[in-house]
Amino acid sequence: MDQALSLWFLLGWIGGDSCNLIGSFLADQLPLQTYTAVYYVLADLVMLTLYFYYKFRKRPSLLSAPINSVLLFLTGTVCATPLLSATGPMAAPRETFRGRVLLSLEPGSKPFTRQEIIGFVIGSVSSVLYLLSRLPQIRTNFLRKSTQGISYSLFALVMLGNTLYGLSVLLKNPEEGQSKGSYLLHHLPWLVGSLGVLLLDTIISIQFLVYRRSTPASELEPLLLPS
Repeated sequence: MDQALSLWFLLGWIGGDSCNLIGSFLADQLPLQTYTAVYYVLADLVMLTLYFYYKFRKRPSLLSAPINSVLLFLTGTVCATPLLSATGPMAAPRETFRGRVLLSLEPGSKPFTRQEIIGFVIGSVSSVLYLLSRLPQIRTNFLRKSTQGISYSLFALVMLGNTLYGLSVLLKNPEEGQSKGSYLLHHLPWLVGSLGVLLLDTIISIQFLVYRRSTPASELEPLLLPS
């Protein structure tokens, strides 16, 4: 696993999912987006833990303590974000931000609050991390000339999930009095993050087809050395 998967792919993925989670709460996204964001971060933590477990199982490293601290911090962020979101709006009404003409131009648009703008920015960072995270894995597959050690079901289900996720957002009717353009603008980073990565995941799928019968040289070595 530690040879087949790119560490930067996993870090980019968990970074994108973490920003997605925080941005979903701050930008008042759909409940489905929030629930799936929590699941994604927890699943990423499991994958990252397994990666470092197999990476350092036979090679203890001084990086183990910092890595555990990062994982603990991310876990705490996942647990604390819903609580902060639940108590924040009750403390004071959210102030509407009207300084950006781009974000509240057309009649019937829903103006962004300051909190939603912060969530929008974090969501945009999330979509960028999603797009960038695929590039290291594509490079790793190309250099190894193999996709052994990676489950294609992972990417197939991610592609299916992102497609349905994006369609669920696109097909939902805007709130009463809100225009379609304003609705799409509020959800734009999450649409880019879900539908935009489909092209890169398609490239990885092509790599699975091209390298399906290839085996890395490191895996051709005999397991038992002659005595």
